[in-house]
Amino acid sequence: MKIFFSRMIDLRNSFLGLFLFLSLWASGQNRYEFTHPQMGTMFKIILYSTDSLSAIHASQKAFSRLDELNLILSDYREDSEINRLCRTSGTNEYIKVSNDLWEILQESTKAAKLSKGYFDVTIGPMTQLWRRMKRQKQLPSQQQIDEARAKIGIENISFNAKKQSIMLKKQGMRIDFGGIGKGFAEDKMIKVLQKNGIKSVLIEAGGNIVVGDSPTDSPNGWEIAIKDKKYFLKNCGISTSGDLYQFVEIEGKKYAHILDPKTGIGFTEPRQISVVAKDGTSSDWLSTALYLMKQKDGEKLIKKLKVRAF
Repeated sequence: MKIFFSRMIDLRNSFLGLFLFLSLWASGQNRYEFTHPQMGTMFKIILYSTDSLSAIHASQKAFSRLDELNLILSDYREDSEINRLCRTSGTNEYIKVSNDLWEILQESTKAAKLSKGYFDVTIGPMTQLWRRMKRQKQLPSQQQIDEARAKIGIENISFNAKKQSIMLKKQGMRIDFGGIGKGFAEDKMIKVLQKNGIKSVLIEAGGNIVVGDSPTDSPNGWEIAIKDKKYFLKNCGISTSGDLYQFVEIEGKKYAHILDPKTGIGFTEPRQISVVAKDGTSSDWLSTALYLMKQKDGEKLIKKLKVRAF
């Protein structure tokens, strides 16, 4: 009996020693911040690591992944993979694409169907009109809007799964990943960080946030402010869509930069919505879609996908 009790004490002391070791290890985690401009905004990584060299190495790899994705997804770069694909639109040819482009187009197609077309990456022709409108401070004509709308529709993207190839059916199609690309990139970046031993991490870029495990000094999660309230979140994506900063004012009226695929123009009344979802890709497109959708339809989508909206 005494031997048994002694072994129990030894076992308890072993667990106590392990706990103390883990506590000391956790307290040895330091906070590091890194920034990198890309996709028209500033990407920020906040991470916890035991040493600066590991933190720098992991963040550099994550930013390299971001640069790689920009070369695939950017509609500003003529040499991007997506713009090369768009130049084949209307040729009835299937073009083999990279794993990343295939994946994001698959996700975008699902998002378009779930949102009943309120989120649609084929909105590119309208995006071009909005950029011109912003430069010239002049609304596009109804004819210009109609011509742009004729090139839009997720049903005009055809997939060949066996060859991982894409065909854009209508001539003049342009793809705009503005409502999903940053969240998608953040998801890929966090995977790189995790593979390099970084678990407690937050990535922020232009209204989109992706968080991993809780920081060592906040076990309940990362403290995120959403509409002046604080929430503690981990392993999820958080995105906000609105017209607080990006809009164009014409003849005293403000037009939001988020375009409605069904009208070809942005809202004129102010609105904003934030979404917490399973990852950055989902929260990014959902915040865009819910911003545009009617309240009743939006509530159905929120319930169906089991996300939180504010």
